[in-house]
Amino acid sequence: DSEPAAPAGKLVADRMPLTTDRDGNARWQIPLPAPQPALQRPGEIRAEVSYQDPNGEVQTVSSRVPTWPSAVVLGLRSSHWASSRGKVNVTALALDVEGRPLKGQLVEVRGRLSQTLSTRKRMVGGFYAFDNRVEVQDLGVLCQGRSDDRGVVACEANLERAGEVELIAQARDAEGRLSQASTSVWVTRQGELWFAQDNDDRVDLLPEKKR
Repeated sequence: DSEPAAPAGKLVADRMPLTTDRDGNARWQIPLPAPQPALQRPGEIRAEVSYQDPNGEVQTVSSRVPTWPSAVVLGLRSSHWASSRGKVNVTALALDVEGRPLKGQLVEVRGRLSQTLSTRKRMVGGFYAFDNRVEVQDLGVLCQGRSDDRGVVACEANLERAGEVELIAQARDAEGRLSQASTSVWVTRQGELWFAQDNDDRVDLLPEKKR
């Protein structure tokens, strides 16, 4: 089995000279290039420090520091992955960056409807192909509430349009920084669900003899 590829990173500082104080500490700030947009998702910063030990040999130590776009960390789930039109139970969880529940945190759940429209076209040679087009519609705020002692917000979302609905929970911390989490649910009209169709609904027969 091949190992998964390492996530892409960005070098923000390289070979910065540091000098320790009398207590053996050295502090520095990461020089982010300007204009630097706000963080959009959780991540981490990996820092490596090289130094010479008393024997003159170069040693290297490293550390990882998590970064968060907001002081609020959200989670979201729905009661089912598929549902007929009507009420869908949604549960959101609000925590701080240390994993402790946040009480009284305002959380709102928005919806975004995605519908796949497919057209079958005849190609050269008598073959057929599907042309898929996705339409996205903003459903606005579906429900909202404040978290309880466990950091939980339970609400009902009214979904009347058929298709794939992306539920997006969002909240802001005391400084107005946005945190989001999402999940999806398929809504039907009590009928079949339509997914994007690939061009693999045929079998090609290649004869190796005339008879």
